[in-house]
Amino acid sequence: MKGLPTIWKSRTARWINRPIHKSRWYWRLLRTMGIALALSIVLVGVLWWQLNATVTSFSGAHFNQHQNAVWAEHAWVGQPHTPQEYDALAALLKREEIGYLFPHVGPLDGDGHIPPELYPNAGAFVREMKSRLPDLKILAWIGQEEKDGGGPLDISNSETRARVVTEARRFTRDFGYDGIHYDIEPVHNLNPHFLDLLDETRTAIGAEKLISISAPKWAPAARVIPFVQAISGRGSAWWTSYYFLSVSAHVDQVVVMMYNTALPTASLYQTLVKQETEHILDANNQAHHPAQVLIGIPTYHDNGPGFHDSAENMLSGLQGLTSGLNSGEDTSHFGGVAIYPLWLTSQSDWQTYNRLWLGE
Repeated sequence: MKGLPTIWKSRTARWINRPIHKSRWYWRLLRTMGIALALSIVLVGVLWWQLNATVTSFSGAHFNQHQNAVWAEHAWVGQPHTPQEYDALAALLKREEIGYLFPHVGPLDGDGHIPPELYPNAGAFVREMKSRLPDLKILAWIGQEEKDGGGPLDISNSETRARVVTEARRFTRDFGYDGIHYDIEPVHNLNPHFLDLLDETRTAIGAEKLISISAPKWAPAARVIPFVQAISGRGSAWWTSYYFLSVSAHVDQVVVMMYNTALPTASLYQTLVKQETEHILDANNQAHHPAQVLIGIPTYHDNGPGFHDSAENMLSGLQGLTSGLNSGEDTSHFGGVAIYPLWLTSQSDWQTYNRLWLGE
């Protein structure tokens, strides 16, 4: 510092040798970020609490109407069975309080037909089961992948729909089925041709026969659907409250397929089932003639992008359903649980069902 005035030498030395401290703006930034993080945690906690909050705390058995449902394998109509096999099935259905049975009667082909060779035991199955369980409702499970999901069936074609309706009339009139359970996927939101199919089916089979459908999941608004489809795939469908209300007015029973959600944890799946149950019941209750609503719970074991059996299972599904039924919505049109599928439901699954749903 040679040549500098004494006063400048002193100031320069103090500046060079001063302690290094964080500037005030840095600490303000940290404090602001900390407050924002705390507020975010609080807001997420409040939102999570609201999503999971219930009005009542009844057990699942309180809501059990003793009229639950199950999807059954094609073999029951595709091949003959012994009296002992019918006895065992009837005993299982009675013990588990199953009031609706959906036996798969064969996929529709692209023209809307079901080849007769696929269901040689269709009539015998109904006769045998009715002789054992007269009050059991047996609905022919008819389905196929729709062209919007890459499948061969085009329900926008009136001639195709007419052939589908002919099959529905055959199973109800010729074989004595109590009704039809349509599982056509995907039926996208606001599809008018699906409503046409339902109306044409009603005209063909009459008011005394039941029309039941497998329905996709609920979305809060139409503008949300493209985003959830981007996650779950184009083959998935999501309906708004408006379309649920519209469909409910055309059918006797809506069975919601509450699986293949792609959620990775049981808690997230449970929350989704709760919300779906609550909002679907609310939409259905607004229909002029509300349908019976059943919630489908998965018991199959698989793992992939759209399904994780550690998340979606009998336990988490029934817990979410029970929470949804305790949310304060009118449950007078709730019918029960629909188990998918019968042939993969294990003894452990039935034990969980018996404990949480039957109250045993």
